[in-house]
Amino acid sequence: MGPTRLRYTMLGFIIGVVLVYVKELPISEGVRFASPFYLAGIGLLIDGFILRWKQRKSQDQ
Repeated sequence: MGPTRLRYTMLGFIIGVVLVYVKELPISEGVRFASPFYLAGIGLLIDGFILRWKQRKSQDQ
């Protein structure tokens, strides 16, 4: 796992942990407690998109 993958994954996880402690959000408890894992996966997806974009950009040049 590259350093950017880990960075985006951990950033998503940390944001998800913050969401767990914000009790005023109008979402259910199950979704709130699963949000660190959801956002870690979203961080991986964002990193994949960024890597593909960089690869296409470098191939065009």
